[in-house]
Amino acid sequence: MPAGIEHEIDRAGRFGQRLEDLVYNAAKAGKVVYRTKNDDLLVSYWSLVFDYSKGIVCLLANKFHSPAFALMRPLVEAVTREHIVLVGSEDEVKKIRNDRFKVNYYKDGARIDKVLGSGSLFEGFLKGSRDMLHSLTHSGTAQLQNRWDGDELGSGFSDDRILALLTTCSVSVFMTT
Repeated sequence: MPAGIEHEIDRAGRFGQRLEDLVYNAAKAGKVVYRTKNDDLLVSYWSLVFDYSKGIVCLLANKFHSPAFALMRPLVEAVTREHIVLVGSEDEVKKIRNDRFKVNYYKDGARIDKVLGSGSLFEGFLKGSRDMLHSLTHSGTAQLQNRWDGDELGSGFSDDRILALLTTCSVSVFMTT
């Protein structure tokens, strides 16, 4: 793994830790105030997003690329669900609480973008990544195609793909914070 990638992995880890510390220290100082009946879900998703991100960074740092990429879908779904807690109906929040909510990769992104005023950013990402995320998580061809480094069996995840995963981690922890 080139030194540049190692630096980016380290940078993503430090960025995530700084954001987590920011919220943790504010909470410890009594500056985080729960205002809605759904704040427990938001705090739980906050914690989960940071754990997924730290797990991905740790796996990448140790060159376990396949399991790192397999965690991308749970990370994206946690961020999506936390936003549905903010913008969704009571029925959707109830489904999340009862573990019955399914992320709709074709509709949820547009709903989130509308509330955040982010154009079609979330919508485009969810629509464009659905099949790849599924394949990476469920040992599909996206994983199998990356089991080869040239003609040798090994990690074939390109530096660009690793950087894209690190970007997803950084954006996720930023949006969550």
